[in-house]
Amino acid sequence: MAHAQVTAEQAIETAKETYGPPAPDSQPKCPKQTNSDEIIVCRELEEQSQFRVKSTSELDPKSRQARNNSIPDAPNVASPGLTEYGPVTMRGCGIQKCPPPPAYMIDFSTLPESPEGSDADLIAKGEKPAN
Repeated sequence: MAHAQVTAEQAIETAKETYGPPAPDSQPKCPKQTNSDEIIVCRELEEQSQFRVKSTSELDPKSRQARNNSIPDAPNVASPGLTEYGPVTMRGCGIQKCPPPPAYMIDFSTLPESPEGSDADLIAKGEKPAN
């Protein structure tokens, strides 16, 4: 026997109907006095929804309690605080291993000598601390 599929919205609506306050038109009406010797004690109920406490998910749908419904949320990859680079959808290499960073070849013999008495010269000789 196949069971009908129930959506989350239908389940929530059914729960509200089952556990929520009764509908105003379902309240019994006070009976009419049929005998002058009778005293009928009856009162009509006020609207009951005003006495109902709203759930956290109704008050603040973005709160942690509202989202704690055992349904995993997808991360917001468009948030600016996700990475230091700003919004991203993919980062890194799409291949198995990323290539190593390039090795820079510097020929120090082609660099000019530091002028005599300059900070670079004094630091090279150890006469001045490098900051």
